[in-house]
Amino acid sequence: KKKKKHAIVNRWSYSRLSVFEQCPKRYYYANIEKIPTPQHPAATRGTNIHNEAELYIKGEGPMTRGLHMFEEGFEQLREGYDAGTVFVEEDWAFDLEWQPAAWNEDKTWCRYKIDAYVKRPDRTVVIDFKTGRYMGNESSHEQQCALYAAATYNRDPSVENIQAELWYLDHGKISRHSYTVDDIKERQELFHNRALKLTEATEYPAKASVDNCRWCHYGKSGVCNDYRTY
Repeated sequence: KKKKKHAIVNRWSYSRLSVFEQCPKRYYYANIEKIPTPQHPAATRGTNIHNEAELYIKGEGPMTRGLHMFEEGFEQLREGYDAGTVFVEEDWAFDLEWQPAAWNEDKTWCRYKIDAYVKRPDRTVVIDFKTGRYMGNESSHEQQCALYAAATYNRDPSVENIQAELWYLDHGKISRHSYTVDDIKERQELFHNRALKLTEATEYPAKASVDNCRWCHYGKSGVCNDYRTY
């Protein structure tokens, strides 16, 4: 009897799940074969601005051009950080039962990076800083908020309502989403079932399409034989 192959990857994040659902083969090249891709200038800029935000909130850096549209908001985060009610650039991880785990534990199943977290008696807020465009990304970004809300709840089940905010730093806009405990449990179950498909996968078929292939480095560089032009 042929022995069943085991899943190669047993951890996921929102970004990995998004890539897997878009095209499993692309996910395979990036996260299992670990074939590097060139970093887009926009991604490099985003990383730099996130670093600037962290330094400013911690009182270790200046207000930069990339942050100035949210100067008042970042000042409030800085004050909260000094008061011990704001936490910045934290690494959160959970096991298969959605219980908190260390980043590199054997049982670690899911990982999150939190840009800013506000924890006060009257308010629990998770904030994600976004650079670049926001039009067309609303659905994906809301799902990310729901996942952050689930992460927050599982770290602190005493909270009754969690607000997730997206700060679009290039546009001066904030998108807010509130979640009750019932909302979180419902969304968490959906994420759980979606993520199991990734972490239990043993095959990674290509999903060739106009949108998937157009920007795929693995196709353009000749790594993927399923790459097609339309």
